[in-house]
Amino acid sequence: MAARCGLQYLGLACAAAVSACAMAPIAPSVPPPSLQQQMEEGSAAWFLNAVSSLTLSFEQQQLQISVRQQVSARSELVNVARRRLVGLVADGIASGTFDDARLGAALEEILAAAEQRGPAVVEALLRLHEGLTPAQRTSVAGTVTEGISLQATQSGGEREQVQQRVNSLTAGVALTAAQSAQLKSDIIDGFAKYAPDLKEEADMRRQQLGALAQAFARVYFQPTLANVSAGSDLEAKAKRLIAFARTLSGILASAQRIQVAAVLRERASYD
Repeated sequence: MAARCGLQYLGLACAAAVSACAMAPIAPSVPPPSLQQQMEEGSAAWFLNAVSSLTLSFEQQQLQISVRQQVSARSELVNVARRRLVGLVADGIASGTFDDARLGAALEEILAAAEQRGPAVVEALLRLHEGLTPAQRTSVAGTVTEGISLQATQSGGEREQVQQRVNSLTAGVALTAAQSAQLKSDIIDGFAKYAPDLKEEADMRRQQLGALAQAFARVYFQPTLANVSAGSDLEAKAKRLIAFARTLSGILASAQRIQVAAVLRERASYD
Protein backbone atom coordinates (compact mmCIF):
# COMPACT_ATOMS: atom_id res chain seq x y z
CA MET A 1 0.00 0.00 0.00
CA ALA A 2 2.81 2.40 0.94
CA ALA A 3 4.62 1.55 -2.29
CA ARG A 4 1.46 2.17 -4.33
CA CYS A 5 0.92 5.54 -2.61
CA GLY A 6 4.53 6.43 -3.27
CA LEU A 7 4.17 5.61 -6.95
CA GLN A 8 0.95 7.59 -7.12
CA TYR A 9 2.63 10.60 -5.47
CA LEU A 10 5.59 10.29 -7.85
CA GLY A 11 3.24 10.24 -10.80
CA LEU A 12 1.47 13.37 -9.62
CA ALA A 13 4.81 15.09 -9.02
CA CYS A 14 6.01 14.22 -12.52
CA ALA A 15 2.77 15.46 -14.03
CA ALA A 16 3.09 18.72 -12.12
CA ALA A 17 6.68 19.14 -13.26
CA VAL A 18 5.73 18.55 -16.91
CA SER A 19 2.88 21.02 -16.57
CA ALA A 20 5.17 23.63 -15.03
CA CYS A 21 7.71 23.20 -17.81
CA ALA A 22 4.98 23.57 -20.40
CA MET A 23 3.78 26.81 -18.82
CA ALA A 24 7.26 28.27 -18.22
CA PRO A 25 8.08 31.14 -20.61
CA ILE A 26 10.71 30.41 -23.22
CA ALA A 27 13.60 32.83 -22.94
CA PRO A 28 14.10 34.69 -26.24
CA SER A 29 17.57 34.74 -27.77
CA VAL A 30 19.28 38.12 -27.44
CA PRO A 31 22.92 38.87 -28.38
CA PRO A 32 25.17 39.71 -25.42
CA PRO A 33 25.62 43.45 -24.85
CA SER A 34 28.50 45.12 -26.64
CA LEU A 35 31.65 46.20 -24.82
CA GLN A 36 30.55 49.84 -25.13
CA GLN A 37 27.14 49.05 -23.65
CA GLN A 38 28.71 47.17 -20.75
CA MET A 39 31.02 50.13 -20.11
CA GLU A 40 28.04 52.52 -20.06
CA GLU A 41 25.61 50.35 -18.09
CA GLY A 42 27.72 47.88 -16.13
CA SER A 43 26.09 44.57 -15.21
CA ALA A 44 22.68 46.15 -15.81
CA ALA A 45 23.39 46.03 -19.58
CA TRP A 46 22.65 42.30 -19.65
CA PHE A 47 19.30 42.72 -17.96
CA LEU A 48 18.29 45.79 -19.96
CA ASN A 49 19.05 43.87 -23.16
CA ALA A 50 16.92 40.97 -21.98
CA VAL A 51 14.05 43.28 -20.99
CA SER A 52 14.09 44.70 -24.52
CA SER A 53 13.00 41.30 -25.82
CA LEU A 54 9.81 41.33 -23.72
CA THR A 55 6.37 42.64 -24.60
CA LEU A 56 6.20 45.60 -22.25
CA SER A 57 3.37 47.83 -21.11
CA PHE A 58 3.74 51.57 -21.60
CA GLU A 59 4.70 51.98 -17.93
CA GLN A 60 7.32 49.26 -18.23
CA GLN A 61 8.78 50.86 -21.37
CA GLN A 62 9.11 54.16 -19.51
CA LEU A 63 10.76 52.31 -16.62
CA GLN A 64 13.30 50.73 -18.95
CA ILE A 65 14.18 54.12 -20.46
CA SER A 66 14.48 55.68 -17.01
CA VAL A 67 16.71 52.90 -15.69
CA ARG A 68 18.98 53.05 -18.72
CA GLN A 69 19.37 56.81 -18.37
CA GLN A 70 20.03 56.48 -14.66
CA VAL A 71 22.90 54.02 -15.09
CA SER A 72 24.38 55.75 -18.14
CA ALA A 73 24.50 59.05 -16.28
CA ARG A 74 26.47 57.47 -13.44
CA SER A 75 28.80 55.75 -15.93
CA GLU A 76 30.00 58.98 -17.51
CA LEU A 77 32.78 59.34 -14.93
CA VAL A 78 33.94 55.79 -15.73
CA ASN A 79 34.08 56.52 -19.44
CA VAL A 80 35.84 59.87 -18.96
CA ALA A 81 38.48 58.23 -16.77
CA ARG A 82 38.88 55.36 -19.22
CA ARG A 83 39.37 57.70 -22.16
CA ARG A 84 41.93 59.68 -20.15
CA LEU A 85 43.93 56.52 -19.45
CA VAL A 86 43.79 55.39 -23.07
CA GLY A 87 44.95 58.84 -24.12
CA LEU A 88 47.95 58.60 -21.80
CA VAL A 89 48.79 55.14 -23.15
CA ALA A 90 48.53 56.48 -26.70
CA ASP A 91 50.85 59.36 -25.75
CA GLY A 92 53.32 56.80 -24.40
CA ILE A 93 53.23 54.77 -27.59
CA ALA A 94 53.69 57.86 -29.77
CA SER A 95 56.63 59.20 -27.75
CA GLY A 96 58.15 55.91 -26.67
CA THR A 97 58.06 56.95 -23.00
CA PHE A 98 55.33 56.30 -20.43
CA ASP A 99 54.49 58.52 -17.46
CA ASP A 100 53.99 55.99 -14.67
CA ALA A 101 52.73 58.55 -12.16
CA ARG A 102 50.01 59.86 -14.48
CA LEU A 103 49.06 56.35 -15.58
CA GLY A 104 48.72 55.26 -11.96
CA ALA A 105 46.56 58.27 -11.13
CA ALA A 106 44.34 57.61 -14.15
CA LEU A 107 43.91 53.99 -13.12
CA GLU A 108 42.90 55.03 -9.60
CA GLU A 109 40.39 57.43 -11.14
CA ILE A 110 38.80 54.60 -13.12
CA LEU A 111 38.48 52.40 -10.04
CA ALA A 112 36.97 55.21 -7.98
CA ALA A 113 34.44 56.00 -10.72
CA ALA A 114 33.46 52.33 -11.05
CA GLU A 115 32.97 52.08 -7.30
CA GLN A 116 30.76 55.18 -7.30
CA ARG A 117 28.62 53.68 -10.08
CA GLY A 118 27.93 50.49 -8.10
CA PRO A 119 24.92 51.76 -6.10
CA ALA A 120 23.27 53.03 -9.30
CA VAL A 121 23.57 49.58 -10.90
CA VAL A 122 22.12 47.92 -7.79
CA GLU A 123 19.20 50.36 -7.76
CA ALA A 124 18.64 49.88 -11.50
CA LEU A 125 18.37 46.10 -11.13
CA LEU A 126 16.00 46.48 -8.18
CA ARG A 127 13.74 48.85 -10.15
CA LEU A 128 13.68 46.50 -13.14
CA HIS A 129 12.83 43.54 -10.92
CA GLU A 130 10.05 45.41 -9.16
CA GLY A 131 8.51 46.60 -12.42
CA LEU A 132 8.24 43.17 -14.07
CA THR A 133 5.81 40.33 -13.55
CA PRO A 134 7.05 36.97 -12.19
CA ALA A 135 6.85 35.44 -15.68
CA GLN A 136 8.81 38.33 -17.17
CA ARG A 137 11.50 38.01 -14.49
CA THR A 138 11.87 34.32 -15.31
CA SER A 139 12.16 35.14 -19.00
CA VAL A 140 14.80 37.82 -18.35
CA ALA A 141 16.79 35.43 -16.17
CA GLY A 142 16.70 32.78 -18.90
CA THR A 143 17.74 35.27 -21.59
CA VAL A 144 20.70 36.50 -19.54
CA THR A 145 21.78 32.93 -18.80
CA GLU A 146 21.55 32.02 -22.49
CA GLY A 147 23.57 35.11 -23.42
CA ILE A 148 26.28 34.17 -20.93
CA SER A 149 26.51 30.68 -22.46
CA LEU A 150 26.64 32.15 -25.96
CA GLN A 151 29.45 34.50 -24.99
CA ALA A 152 31.40 31.62 -23.44
CA THR A 153 31.23 29.60 -26.67
CA GLN A 154 32.25 32.58 -28.82
CA SER A 155 35.14 33.83 -26.70
CA GLY A 156 38.57 33.01 -28.10
CA GLY A 157 41.55 31.99 -26.03
CA GLU A 158 43.99 34.39 -24.46
CA ARG A 159 46.44 34.15 -27.36
CA GLU A 160 43.68 34.79 -29.91
CA GLN A 161 42.56 37.92 -28.07
CA VAL A 162 46.11 39.31 -28.00
CA GLN A 163 46.47 38.43 -31.69
CA GLN A 164 43.28 40.38 -32.46
CA ARG A 165 44.57 43.43 -30.59
CA VAL A 166 47.88 43.37 -32.47
CA ASN A 167 46.13 42.98 -35.82
CA SER A 168 43.64 45.79 -35.17
CA LEU A 169 46.26 48.27 -33.99
CA THR A 170 48.86 47.54 -36.66
CA ALA A 171 46.50 47.17 -39.63
CA GLY A 172 47.81 49.51 -42.33
CA VAL A 173 51.20 49.89 -40.63
CA ALA A 174 54.04 48.92 -42.96
CA LEU A 175 55.88 46.46 -40.72
CA THR A 176 59.23 45.01 -41.69
CA ALA A 177 59.75 41.26 -41.62
CA ALA A 178 61.90 41.66 -38.52
CA GLN A 179 59.20 43.69 -36.75
CA SER A 180 56.51 41.14 -37.61
CA ALA A 181 58.71 38.38 -36.24
CA GLN A 182 59.35 40.34 -33.04
CA LEU A 183 55.63 41.07 -32.60
CA LYS A 184 54.99 37.36 -32.87
CA SER A 185 57.73 36.28 -30.49
CA ASP A 186 57.51 39.08 -27.89
CA ILE A 187 53.75 39.71 -27.81
CA ILE A 188 51.65 37.06 -29.53
CA ASP A 189 53.68 34.01 -28.44
CA GLY A 190 54.44 35.69 -25.12
CA PHE A 191 50.75 36.48 -24.55
CA ALA A 192 50.86 35.31 -20.93
CA LYS A 193 52.60 38.56 -19.99
CA TYR A 194 49.79 40.68 -21.43
CA ALA A 195 46.76 38.52 -20.83
CA PRO A 196 47.31 36.61 -17.59
CA ASP A 197 44.33 34.69 -16.34
CA LEU A 198 41.98 36.12 -18.97
CA LYS A 199 39.96 32.92 -19.02
CA GLU A 200 39.73 32.82 -15.24
CA GLU A 201 38.53 36.43 -15.17
CA ALA A 202 35.95 35.78 -17.86
CA ASP A 203 34.71 32.66 -16.07
CA MET A 204 34.41 34.61 -12.81
CA ARG A 205 32.37 37.37 -14.49
CA ARG A 206 30.07 34.79 -16.07
CA GLN A 207 29.55 33.08 -12.72
CA GLN A 208 28.76 36.44 -11.14
CA LEU A 209 26.22 37.28 -13.85
CA GLY A 210 24.75 33.78 -13.71
CA ALA A 211 24.14 34.10 -9.98
CA LEU A 212 22.49 37.49 -10.54
CA ALA A 213 20.27 36.03 -13.26
CA GLN A 214 19.15 33.13 -11.06
CA ALA A 215 18.35 35.51 -8.24
CA PHE A 216 16.45 37.84 -10.58
CA ALA A 217 13.89 35.13 -11.27
CA ARG A 218 12.96 34.87 -7.58
CA VAL A 219 10.40 36.90 -5.68
CA TYR A 220 13.08 38.18 -3.29
CA PHE A 221 15.96 39.82 -5.14
CA GLN A 222 18.69 41.75 -3.36
CA PRO A 223 21.82 42.41 -5.45
CA THR A 224 24.85 43.76 -3.64
CA LEU A 225 27.74 45.98 -4.65
CA ALA A 226 29.97 42.90 -4.74
CA ASN A 227 27.59 41.29 -7.27
CA VAL A 228 27.72 44.16 -9.74
CA SER A 229 31.25 45.52 -9.26
CA ALA A 230 33.37 45.73 -12.39
CA GLY A 231 36.30 47.52 -10.77
CA SER A 232 38.66 44.54 -10.68
CA ASP A 233 37.92 43.76 -14.32
CA LEU A 234 38.61 47.35 -15.36
CA GLU A 235 41.86 47.34 -13.41
CA ALA A 236 43.06 44.11 -15.01
CA LYS A 237 42.22 45.31 -18.52
CA ALA A 238 44.00 48.63 -17.92
CA LYS A 239 47.16 46.98 -16.60
CA ARG A 240 47.24 44.59 -19.55
CA LEU A 241 46.84 47.47 -21.98
CA ILE A 242 49.73 49.40 -20.42
CA ALA A 243 52.07 46.38 -20.43
CA PHE A 244 51.08 45.55 -24.00
CA ALA A 245 51.66 49.16 -25.14
CA ARG A 246 55.15 49.33 -23.60
CA THR A 247 56.36 46.30 -25.55
CA LEU A 248 54.64 47.34 -28.77
CA SER A 249 56.18 50.81 -28.58
CA GLY A 250 59.67 49.33 -28.30
CA ILE A 251 59.22 47.37 -31.52
CA LEU A 252 57.89 50.17 -33.74
CA ALA A 253 59.70 53.04 -35.41
CA SER A 254 58.74 56.65 -34.61
CA ALA A 255 56.31 57.16 -37.51
CA GLN A 256 54.73 53.76 -36.86
CA ARG A 257 54.24 54.59 -33.18
CA ILE A 258 52.38 57.78 -34.10
CA GLN A 259 50.16 55.83 -36.49
CA VAL A 260 49.30 53.16 -33.92
CA ALA A 261 48.69 55.78 -31.23
CA ALA A 262 46.14 57.49 -33.49
CA VAL A 263 44.28 54.19 -33.96
CA LEU A 264 44.24 53.57 -30.21
CA ARG A 265 42.88 57.06 -29.49
CA GLU A 266 40.13 56.51 -32.04
CA ARG A 267 39.13 53.18 -30.55
CA ALA A 268 39.57 54.19 -26.89
CA SER A 269 38.88 50.55 -26.06
CA TYR A 270 40.13 47.85 -23.69
CA ASP A 271 38.99 44.88 -25.74
